[in-house]
Amino acid sequence: MSVDYKDYYKILGVERSASEDEIKKAYRKLALKYHPDHNPGNKSAEAKFKDVGEAYEVLGDPQKRKQYDLLGANWKDGQRFTPPPGWSGFNGFGGSGAQTINFGNMGGMGGMSDFFQAIFGGMGGGGQTINFGNMNGGAGFDGFSRRQSRAHQPQAEAPIVDLSLSIEEILDDSPKSISISQGGATRNIKVNIPKGAKNQTIFKLKGQAPDGGDVRVRVNIPATKDCTTDDYDIIQKLKVSPWEAAFGTHIDCHTVVGDVKITLPAGVSSGQKLRIPGKGLFSKTGRGDLMMEVAICMPKKLTDEEKACFKKLANCSSFNPRT
Repeated sequence: MSVDYKDYYKILGVERSASEDEIKKAYRKLALKYHPDHNPGNKSAEAKFKDVGEAYEVLGDPQKRKQYDLLGANWKDGQRFTPPPGWSGFNGFGGSGAQTINFGNMGGMGGMSDFFQAIFGGMGGGGQTINFGNMNGGAGFDGFSRRQSRAHQPQAEAPIVDLSLSIEEILDDSPKSISISQGGATRNIKVNIPKGAKNQTIFKLKGQAPDGGDVRVRVNIPATKDCTTDDYDIIQKLKVSPWEAAFGTHIDCHTVVGDVKITLPAGVSSGQKLRIPGKGLFSKTGRGDLMMEVAICMPKKLTDEEKACFKKLANCSSFNPRT
């Protein structure tokens, strides 16, 4: 049988004097580059992937490489090669029976080329099986392909469990109780909230579902009438009287992060925010701010004296908030 010669050294991009380690490194690099999982539907990459595997099957085995090198360095890619007498049936391992080559998982790309079969095919009947190639000292090509295939297959996302925490609770780094229900089974566990968690943060608990699978936890920080969050900032209402807003003052205020002293500037308006740095939620790199949002509140009932004061103010003031 006359077949096209294949230069396996050229295919792997190594010199004929390359060491086993150099050949192995070249193979790993090219196998990853042309792997079908990385090149879906690319017939050219598929063919190169097959050639790379075939080249390593020969050059990665000292006995096959020695037999291949007997062809001589003068053979060029594309020339026709007719095996000399005695080559047909060589198995490189002794014996003369048919040999099976296990290619592992090659994605249905078939066996070796005619050139390979001409030199190493029709092997002896010793019933030996040759693994396709060893990528890293024990894991054959089959294992490599399975790992790559799994890595590129879409994985079902773990179910989500909502965990509602107040701002005070998210600031407290003690473990939190969570109940995970699945398929009629419930599991109660304690979890540590990861640093940097904020409203709608999702983190994964590995193997904590009742069936032993993973579960994702979504943090919810519900807004209250007087307090909410914005990213890592905490926004809390600061209720002040009209005269405090008019004249300004110092206020000792209780907040979700503890007691703070606030300087209220004169002439402040409702909705204006006063920033207290570094008193917000914990992020991975620091901490947000506490934003005190001014809310000017009116008394629901006025005494006669208060009514008189407001009436006097209305008569003497030229202030018009609508202009």
